Amino acid sequence: VIEECRINFWYFVREVARAPGQSGAPARPLEANRGNLALFWCFFNHVMTTLIQIRQTGKSFNTDVLGAYLLEIRCTDTQINLLTKDETLRRANIQRLKDIMGVLPPYLDSRTKRDANNTELITVKERGNLYQGHLPQASEKLAGNVGRGLTSPIFFVDEGPFQPNIQEALPAALAAGGAAREIADEAGEPYGTILTTTAGKKDTKEGKYFFNLISGMAEWSEAFYDAKDREDLEKILRRSGRDGEYRVNITMNHQQLGKTDEWLATKLGESVSTGDKADRDYFNRWTSGTATNPLNIQTLEKIRASQREPQHAEICNPGGYVVRWHVPENQIEARMNSSKYIVVFDTSRSEERRV
Repeated sequence: VIEECRINFWYFVREVARAPGQSGAPARPLEANRGNLALFWCFFNHVMTTLIQIRQTGKSFNTDVLGAYLLEIRCTDTQINLLTKDETLRRANIQRLKDIMGVLPPYLDSRTKRDANNTELITVKERGNLYQGHLPQASEKLAGNVGRGLTSPIFFVDEGPFQPNIQEALPAALAAGGAAREIADEAGEPYGTILTTTAGKKDTKEGKYFFNLISGMAEWSEAFYDAKDREDLEKILRRSGRDGEYRVNITMNHQQLGKTDEWLATKLGESVSTGDKADRDYFNRWTSGTATNPLNIQTLEKIRASQREPQHAEICNPGGYVVRWHVPENQIEARMNSSKYIVVFDTSRSEERRV
């Protein structure tokens, strides 16, 4: 079992990992959904990934399951860094990670009394691994210093749009970890960056920076699973995102995660959230003050209500561009044969896209 877990992460999450019980209930198997499957798959393909989900759907829990696996089973002599919004979230992340590790079978938990057991750091000295939580800084200079100190191949960021000076800390951290990621790549070891968050405010400097960052990433599609190898996946993602980088934005609403409208209504009522906060926390909407938006609230609501998920995604070869169809796949050929269409490419960000 130990060896199968080491070479097969999917076996680990399907058969071994457990979600710790709450309110006296026993630990239970993990629940697969489109969000966590995409997240795990992207991480092991070394894609820089943003996961945006509404509250109470386990976005941070997913990275903690991954963190437990890396610390206890897969990695050796590796540091994992977490940058999170505040002390409360850091303490909660560390505790959640401990709880997940605590319900592993005893033969998979390598921790001993020699290992750190506090609210900032977890160690697995038997394997030479450590996981450390860090906090943002109020000054831009100190934020940059924190980022430059995060020299690890695996980097998690939680609630980035709400972190002071994330626009200084994140680029510094990614630059500092470049050499560590290269070493891990050469050794065939795991490495990657995951940014988990709820939607933020576009009229703060941190929210604007983060929104612009994710807007340049490739938008997630299950069609990416059909890439023939990592090189092919990289080509597709670079063509699909405006920034041309090997990055992907996974944004999932409640229906995409298998939750009903009734479930959402209940959670929204329990939270007593209204207005912009409800939009961010439960509808994945990035908000900004109405004074900064040229459209009135009624028009914005009509636009949001008209949005529809694609019914089919097709990767074009050669080229690697993703075409998202808003008609059923079995109707495409008939429509194309009976009508005329114009295909438009956004040419504003890259010479390569001037088609």
